[in-house]
Amino acid sequence: MTETDFRDWERQLSSANACSHPIRLRGRITAIDLATGESATAYTTDTEPGRVLHVACGNRRESACPACSVTYKRDARQLVRSGLVGGKGIPETVAEHPCIFATFTAPSFGPVHARRERNGKVLPCRPRRDARKRVCPHGRDISCPVRHHEDDSRLGRPMCPDCYDYESAVVFNACAGDLWRRFTTYLPRQLARMMGVTQKELRSLVRLRFVKVAEYQARGVVHFHAIIRLDANRRQHR
Repeated sequence: MTETDFRDWERQLSSANACSHPIRLRGRITAIDLATGESATAYTTDTEPGRVLHVACGNRRESACPACSVTYKRDARQLVRSGLVGGKGIPETVAEHPCIFATFTAPSFGPVHARRERNGKVLPCRPRRDARKRVCPHGRDISCPVRHHEDDSRLGRPMCPDCYDYESAVVFNACAGDLWRRFTTYLPRQLARMMGVTQKELRSLVRLRFVKVAEYQARGVVHFHAIIRLDANRRQHR
C-alpha cells in the first residue's frame, strides 16, 4: 500500500465515524441513459484502497459499536427536538401544539434496591422504622438505609429473591410491545369520549403523534418514555 492509498484508506475509515465493525462493500454503480439506453460506470470500488469501500455499520447498540451508537443518539435527539420546537422542515409553530412527556413504568414485582433523589439530595434506599415490617415472610430484612451510588451493583437487586415475582416480570417484558399498542389504540377512544364525539369525528379534527423510547430499569424491567403531540388534521381543514 502506498502512502496515498493509506491516506485514502484513513480518510475512508474517518468518514465511517470510527466504526468498530465497518462494512466492506465491493461493486459498482452503473448509470443508464434513458434516452439512448447506453450505460456507463458511475462509481466502482476498484478505485478504493484494497478495492473495497468501508461504511459504518449503523448499529444502535453501544455495546456493539460505540461510535455508531453516538451518531444514532445525536440524530434521534435532533429529530425529537424538531418535533417539539421546529426545524428540519417542521415549522416553529409546532411548539404551540398540545404536547406531553409521559413515562410508563411497570408495576412492582417486589421490593428492590433503588436510588432515589429529592431536590438533588440522595435519599436512603428503603428505610423502615417499624421493626415488624422490616422482615419478609421468608425472614429476610427488606429495609435498606444505604444511600446508593449510581454505580452500586446492588441497584435493582431484589431484597428477597424468594419474594420477588420473576415470572410476572418476564411476562411483562414479553408483552411490553403489545401493551404499548393497546395504549395507542385506547388513547384516541378516551379522547373522543372526553370530547363527546365519535372516533371518526376525532380523527377529522386532530391527529396524534408519538415518539417513544424503551429502556430497561435497573431491576431489568422495560419501561417507556414517550412524547405525545396533538396536531390539527390539516387534510380536513383545507
